[in-house]
Amino acid sequence: MPVYKAFILNNEVSLNYEPAQKEKLLEAIKSINTKLKNYDNYNGKISDNKLLCLLSIKLQAEILEINNNKEKENYLDKKNTSSDNEAISLNNKLYQLQEQNKLLKEENESISDELSKIQTQIDLITNLIKQTYED
Repeated sequence: MPVYKAFILNNEVSLNYEPAQKEKLLEAIKSINTKLKNYDNYNGKISDNKLLCLLSIKLQAEILEINNNKEKENYLDKKNTSSDNEAISLNNKLYQLQEQNKLLKEENESISDELSKIQTQIDLITNLIKQTYED
């Protein structure tokens, strides 16, 4: 396993790493050194151990925030998926109701036509009866 020698707080630290993880290691060390520069004004006032403790607390808080954001994102993704499924279901139901409405309108028109024909026949019969009694 390869060893990388990093400098953190002007101290050499030897780190073993997997070759595939080298980029992550370099990025992490760079990030730590950048964050430590934020505490540069404390140089000499705070021990390196306390400075590392402050940094570890800050990093842990960032990790917790990232995890919290991921949980919220997962919750929202699940809610979004649920809403999408509900929307699809409602669209399917709407389509079925539109088709049913179309069939009912056709049936209504057919019944209206039949009633109109029956009314015409009733009128014709009524007129014939009237004529028979008038004569």
